[in-house]
Amino acid sequence: MKRNRGLIANKGHPEHLKFNAVVLAGERKKKNDLLEGFQVPVKALIPVKGRPMAERVIQALVDSQCIEKIFLCGPDRALFEGLVPLSKFFHMGRIVWVQNENSPSASALKAMRQAGDDKPVLVTTADHALLKPNMIQYFCRNAGRTGLDLVVGLARLEIVQKCCPGIKRTSYKFRDGSYCSCNLFGFMNRQAFKAAEFWQKAEEKRKHPLKIVATFGWYWVVRYLLGAVDLSQAFDRVSKVIGCTAGPLILPFPQAAIDVDTLQDWKMAERII
Repeated sequence: MKRNRGLIANKGHPEHLKFNAVVLAGERKKKNDLLEGFQVPVKALIPVKGRPMAERVIQALVDSQCIEKIFLCGPDRALFEGLVPLSKFFHMGRIVWVQNENSPSASALKAMRQAGDDKPVLVTTADHALLKPNMIQYFCRNAGRTGLDLVVGLARLEIVQKCCPGIKRTSYKFRDGSYCSCNLFGFMNRQAFKAAEFWQKAEEKRKHPLKIVATFGWYWVVRYLLGAVDLSQAFDRVSKVIGCTAGPLILPFPQAAIDVDTLQDWKMAERII
């Protein structure tokens, strides 16, 4: 494995490594059933047990004590600054506003560049309603031990299904198991920004999925479809393609894999909370 590259100011023990955070609060679609059902301008403002999801996410980041500044990326600052619990964080300088771009990848890259490279950056989403301080602590403390440029939070599909029977989650099947994304990404240094740049290029090609697939090589794609690739082999291949060392961090929290994309997700989040 390659060592971390880039400027990391806090060189203490990985358990005490401080991150900045980027929270993506934009919208892919201008209209969807959730927005229409709750009559809010952005999904991040949908209440779960009476509290907007964005408020829950930001409070969890603050309470984790692993995060210095939070770069909140969305379409309208006033929508979020008007939330009483968040207004104090804006005034304290804990939240830095970033106007979103026309895609999640472009928004993330813009916010990461604004955050700078003196600290690693944790990227998550504002619809991560079940995110808790202990999940963030676990991720940040263990990400610092990996020696990787990019750390991707995953949860085993089996524990997600056991926790939330019947819920539909996108999963990735490998020879050694199936995994769900947890929308937690650790960009540990400037080298990891190459992953965000690759993501942006992939989004630009989203109408041509075969071009995206071809980037990884058809040999690897066929092997994956046949179930012949394990998780570590997949990340080794990804690392070579995107130009930085990437690897998974398996989280023991099934709720970390649940964001609120559908009404079913919202009902599940309400039940769990």
